[in-house]
Amino acid sequence: MTDLLSIRIAISDNKDDLVVYASDNFSQFPRRDAAVTSKCDRALASASADDLVVLRGELDQDYHRWLRSHSLGSDHVVAYNMPPCGETLSELIAANPEPVIKMIREIGRKPVYAPWFSTQMEAVAAKALGAELFGATESDTLKHNDKATFKALCQRLEVPVVDGVAFEMQPEDSDNFEQMKSLVERYRSAHDTVIIRGTLGEAGMSLYKTTGSDLPELYQTIAESGEKVVLIEPFLNVSSTPNDQWVVGLDGRVTHIGMIEQLCEQGMVHVGSLKGQGPSSQVVEAITQTSLKLVTEMAESGYRGVTGFDYIVTDEGIFPVENNARFNGSSFVHMILHNIEEVMGPVPVWKFIKIKTAPCTFIELSKRIDSVLYDGIKSNSVFPFSCEDLSRTGNFAVILLAEDMDQLHLLEASLNELGVRRG
Repeated sequence: MTDLLSIRIAISDNKDDLVVYASDNFSQFPRRDAAVTSKCDRALASASADDLVVLRGELDQDYHRWLRSHSLGSDHVVAYNMPPCGETLSELIAANPEPVIKMIREIGRKPVYAPWFSTQMEAVAAKALGAELFGATESDTLKHNDKATFKALCQRLEVPVVDGVAFEMQPEDSDNFEQMKSLVERYRSAHDTVIIRGTLGEAGMSLYKTTGSDLPELYQTIAESGEKVVLIEPFLNVSSTPNDQWVVGLDGRVTHIGMIEQLCEQGMVHVGSLKGQGPSSQVVEAITQTSLKLVTEMAESGYRGVTGFDYIVTDEGIFPVENNARFNGSSFVHMILHNIEEVMGPVPVWKFIKIKTAPCTFIELSKRIDSVLYDGIKSNSVFPFSCEDLSRTGNFAVILLAEDMDQLHLLEASLNELGVRRG
C-alpha cells in the first residue's frame, strides 16, 4: 500500500498517459427516472491541466473560463451536446467515438478511460477509443456494489457487521409479506426502528426505515421498485458515518485516498461531506485497517478502480455497511481539493454540500455570491461545481473552504443570506 493523496496519480503516474474522464453516472442507474440527472461536469473542476474531459451535454464556457482563470481544470474538453437524459455517455462515445479520438490524436498521448461506474459498455467505449479501461469488469462492479455480497465478504474476512438478514422479495407469494413482517418484528423486539435497504439501491433509493406500522405500504413500494433482495437490519444509534476512499490502480497497487465524515439526512441519505472534525484517532485506525483488509481482497480478486467504504460508528461497534465500488461523489471533491491546495496551500476545513438557488447562469451566480466566491486568495471562500443543471433547475454543489469550523458556519450562513440554500 502507498499513501498518495491524489486520485489522479493513483489512476496513472505515467506522464505519457492521457486520463480521459467520462464521469457520467447514468450507467449506475439501469432503472433511472427523471430524478437522476447526469453529473458529467464534476470532472471539469477536478481534472488536471493535461487531462481530457468528455461531457454528454454542453460545455458552460463561462464556468470553464472561470476555472482556467484560477489555473484549475483542463483546456481539453469534448462535449456531445446531448440533452440531460437518454443514453449513457459511454453509449454515445461507442456510437460516435471520432470527436474524442480526434482530440486524443491532437494531444498525442496514450489514453486511459476513467468512467464513473464500470459496466460492459464502458469497456466497449474504451476499446472504441483505443484506451485502457480504468475500471473493473461489469460482473466485478456489480458484485462489489451489492450490499448483501459485501456483507458476506465482511463476514468471510471476520469483519464485524450489523446484525440482519438478506430477504428475497417474492410478491407473487402470498406468504412473502408475512415472512418480512416476522423478521421486522424480531429486530423490533430490541430496537425501536428497523432499516430495509435494497442491495443495489444507490443515492438513497430503496432505503427505508420502519417501526412496523407502515410495513404494508413499504412492502408494496419495494415490490414495485423491482428490488429482488433487501437487507433487513436493526437501525442503530449512530454517532458518526465515515467514508473511507481507496484506489486500486491498473497494476493492482492499493492507494489510500483519505477518510471524511458523511452528512446524512434521516441517518441514511448522503447529502454532503465534511473534513476537519473527524472521528477519534482510534476510530480512524480501526476503520483504516478494516478497509485495507477489504480493498486488498478486492485487488487480489481483480478489481480495478476507485472504491469507497461507508461505515457507521455506534455504541455497539464500528461497522462497514456499504461498498461504493465506483467513483464516489466526494471523489471529485478530493481531486478538486488536491488541485486547490497545489495553488494556495493546505485547506484546514472543508465541507461539500448539494445546494440550490433560483435558476441562473454561472455569471449570474458568480455575481450573486461574489463576496464569498473562491478567488484563489481568500482563506474562507465558496467553490461552486457540478453546475450543469444550474440554469435549468438551480441545483449545483459547493465546497466551503475554511480556516476552522466557525468560519465554515459563517460561510454557510452567508450563502443562505444570498439566496443559496441546501438543496
